[in-house]
Amino acid sequence: VDAVHAEVRGWTSGTPRPWIPSKSGRTQPVVALEHRKTEQAHFCLALKGLSSTHPDRYELDMLNVILGEGMSSRLFLELREKHGLAYDAHSAVSHFLDDGALTIYAGVDPARIKDAVKMARQQIDGMKMRVPDSELDKAKAMTKGRLLLRTEDSRSMAGWVGTQELLFHEVKTVDQVAEIIDGITTEGMERVANDIFGRPLHLAVVGPFRSALRFERLLK
Repeated sequence: VDAVHAEVRGWTSGTPRPWIPSKSGRTQPVVALEHRKTEQAHFCLALKGLSSTHPDRYELDMLNVILGEGMSSRLFLELREKHGLAYDAHSAVSHFLDDGALTIYAGVDPARIKDAVKMARQQIDGMKMRVPDSELDKAKAMTKGRLLLRTEDSRSMAGWVGTQELLFHEVKTVDQVAEIIDGITTEGMERVANDIFGRPLHLAVVGPFRSALRFERLLK
């Protein structure tokens, strides 16, 4: 602490920039296309998620693990292992202060991008059904395992504590978060899934395509 004080004692106080709340008025699917002469086409399917303070954010995190995190996720198994549509296929969640997103990414052969998008949509629709207990247990174990591994790194722990203190003015311990994860049920997952995965989908594509019309049809 003394060493830090020695470095920052000369700093002057300033006024933080004001926080600007998120504004999201989109109610219909949107396609964004960027034409590039690439050998591989890249696409992201995204939908509106949950904020970092939303009470259902941990259920959404578990749904994301099952959908697209790791080599045993549904997206990886279906798009890559079973059908050979993509080398990399995964999903990720972003939690911001008052908003969030869930995004699916895949890099595919341009000739097979329609099949890949359709299959990704099928996986999204499949998430609305009750997740088997065995799949949820595996997702919980994976999430808690990664959480515990973070505690072995000083930088990760500093980020863990500092982010919570700065944004939420309270700090949950690793044990408290693990307890929240253990309390997630298949019923709660189904409720959140039918809310989140029923929202309008948006698609961004980078690849050797001139018209977005073919992709707009995929979202209908």
